[in-house]
Amino acid sequence: MADNDDKLSRDGRRLALVSVAGAFAFIGIEAAGTIFGWSNQTMGLLELGIAAVFLWVFIQAFRMWRARQSGQDG
Repeated sequence: MADNDDKLSRDGRRLALVSVAGAFAFIGIEAAGTIFGWSNQTMGLLELGIAAVFLWVFIQAFRMWRARQSGQDG
């Protein structure tokens, strides 16, 4: 049980770091796009990549929540 809690804690910290890194990357991409005058297509592609990162974080957080729920039940 304690090993599972440690794994969930590590995974949670990793998700928090990836989420913060994604947010900073988004801000950086927006700033770079403004400074360098990137096209809307380029910006859209990069923003789609950031959206994929946040989707991955959401899915992993949901899986962790389900794992924690199943650990409490049994």
